Amino acid sequence: MKRYLGFAKQFLLVFTPVVATSALASLPSQAASLAFSQENLKFTNFSENFSLIERQNQANILASPFSDDAVVVAENIRVQTNFIPNPPEASTSVDLSFVRGIGSSYLGTADTLGKIVSNFDVDAGKLFSFEFTASLNLGTLIEDGLPTENANAFGDISFFLFDTSDVPEANLPDFLASLLFGNNNINRKPLEYFSLTGNVNTFGNNDFLKYTKSQNIIFNQEFQKSEFGSNEETATASIGGYLKRSFDNKTNLTLVATRQSKIKVAVPEPSTYLGSLLFSVLIAIYIKAKRKAKRSKFVSLAKD
Repeated sequence: MKRYLGFAKQFLLVFTPVVATSALASLPSQAASLAFSQENLKFTNFSENFSLIERQNQANILASPFSDDAVVVAENIRVQTNFIPNPPEASTSVDLSFVRGIGSSYLGTADTLGKIVSNFDVDAGKLFSFEFTASLNLGTLIEDGLPTENANAFGDISFFLFDTSDVPEANLPDFLASLLFGNNNINRKPLEYFSLTGNVNTFGNNDFLKYTKSQNIIFNQEFQKSEFGSNEETATASIGGYLKRSFDNKTNLTLVATRQSKIKVAVPEPSTYLGSLLFSVLIAIYIKAKRKAKRSKFVSLAKD
């Protein structure tokens, strides 16, 4: 992880003179910050072919400088969600999602979302199994350590296996589509689950890295490391494992897998912008009301 923050520092050394040259106005001290995320979730060696499979892949960025001396860059690099029907495999990943900025006032965000919804028919007594790997890297860097700076990186990788034998076969395509595009409330308890979640918030108290699983999911690879509480914070985890289980009756299974990241750098915090905007609106209303009162008084005097 340190090598990514090393890259960030090198970038900021190059980035700063560019901003200084192009800025129309310069403040005595400029904030410089970076946040990034890398995520990967891959499924291999399914014991059954997909009867149905759907995928979703999204990526969005926002780069808004609010002062003349500010520059913000946001990128999502190689955001992918793919599957192979034979042999059945599926994966969703983002090579690098990052935002970096410098200046006295700016906001940058980069968000990604990958989702896979797959369906399987499993005969009675037959073993259903698959293997998976999941990795998550998060990092933030605040170069100057100013109290107005904020850098945040959040990532989540998870999957849930449901018994959907009660869904009529003709309704399965619509059912999977509803799960894919926002209907996460499937109203049933998952048979199996896995979740890997991390959050790095420089100058905040909500730093964590955690993972959990159901009983039948077995890990054969397990690594995590985090460094919190400074201007440079990181969280990394790499988990590998497999699922094996059988069913007494013929069963229809639906696997829902999600990978998402939310990255942000801001100077000052967005709430400050909202407060400033609200204050400006109130001042404008006050001035308008005051001018209206003066005009009314003037008209009244003119009539007299």
